[in-house]
Amino acid sequence: MKFGRSTVSATQTLIESSHPGLRGAAKRAVLVQALQCFNDKGIEASTIDDLRRRSGQSVGAIYHHFGNKEGVAAALFFLGFDDQSQAIAAALAQADGTPRQMIAALIGAWLDWTERLPEMALYLILAREVVDKGAYAQQLSERLRARYGPLDDLLAQAMRSGEMRPVPDDLIPPLILGPAESYCRGWLSGRRKIPPSQCAQVLAEAAWRSLV
Repeated sequence: MKFGRSTVSATQTLIESSHPGLRGAAKRAVLVQALQCFNDKGIEASTIDDLRRRSGQSVGAIYHHFGNKEGVAAALFFLGFDDQSQAIAAALAQADGTPRQMIAALIGAWLDWTERLPEMALYLILAREVVDKGAYAQQLSERLRARYGPLDDLLAQAMRSGEMRPVPDDLIPPLILGPAESYCRGWLSGRRKIPPSQCAQVLAEAAWRSLV
């Protein structure tokens, strides 16, 4: 899928805001070009020399700022992941606190963020397994607990009260976000045409029905 100028600009703005000023220029250059390189070639197939040529930074500078290619991949991943988490947190804070509305807020925020930052959303999909199985797995686990812990507690309470049927913990994420993630993958690849944000109501209702 080819992304429009506005979405590319939004992604670049996110990267630039994370490392502002002259001191952040080298990191910004590497991250901007790494995003394109990783999305185009894949993380495994991309090399430090690819990042050097695209960013104009020396190999030494890349290693100095990020340690290695995995460090670049992780820095870029967490930049997107944390921004996505902020969007989700803001949506959850505005919901009415009931399980149904909290699930709807989560799905709506996920879809809106994907539509707003599709380049970064695509990268999070590509990089998730790489980060989860590498040296940064613990950092990802901690961030996931911070993101979903309060919602997990709310759903557990709803199950105890009978508002929701008992569901094993391992099944909750795929039941709630699985269809939304699947749709986003299809949209990012160009196989689905309806903007993700327009699917929020249907997907949220389907997620809730799977839990009651």
